[in-house]
Amino acid sequence: MSRIKSTLSRAQWLQHVTAWQGSGLSQAAYCREHQLNHSTFHGWISRGQVPALACAPLTTLPIVVQPSPPAASNVPPIVLRHDSGWQL
Repeated sequence: MSRIKSTLSRAQWLQHVTAWQGSGLSQAAYCREHQLNHSTFHGWISRGQVPALACAPLTTLPIVVQPSPPAASNVPPIVLRHDSGWQL
């Protein structure tokens, strides 16, 4: 299978990455919306070919762990899911 070279310039990829970072969309959703190859888009980011998103410094927060409620409780558990598939 032959590979097709991207017709987008580095500047255009940088514009897309910047727009994606502010969009609130997953990489896959942004690529679908803009008809971009997700693998190429991800490659630009993962290989460090674009500047990292400027983020505020991380802050640690205290967490208090309490015993599980009694088994008779009707409260469903809270599950956090990430687009990449992990859940907590």
